[in-house]
Amino acid sequence: MGDSATSAQLVSGFYDVEGDAGNRWRWAGPDFVVALAPPPTPRQGARLRLRLYFPETQIENLGPMTLTAFVDSKPLDSETFGKPGTYDFVRDVPACALDTNVVPVRFELDRYSPKTATEGRDLGVVVLMAALEPK
Repeated sequence: MGDSATSAQLVSGFYDVEGDAGNRWRWAGPDFVVALAPPPTPRQGARLRLRLYFPETQIENLGPMTLTAFVDSKPLDSETFGKPGTYDFVRDVPACALDTNVVPVRFELDRYSPKTATEGRDLGVVVLMAALEPK
């Protein structure tokens, strides 16, 4: 998420890079979109991997948060996160959704911290990495 060479893949819903050189991340809002390249063998399908971090304050203030991903406008299975920490959200993506050079993936959170006078951003989750991997 902190690599400027791949920032064009962050279509919408992301904020500026934070952290130091060894540990960089981005906050995402309640809805965010990434454009990912399919793996070299798309006919076998792919595995979507999104590495997330839920800060303790988000879970304390909002309770469990549910994330849903959409590929080709079709929802993948949702997952609810009820404890702070780092998680991998992993879902299989069918081969029929990979017949393009770029696969847009939309993510949606059911809860988020709305912007305030002191925090001018709608904060959903910290995103550390997103990729489509071979199965």
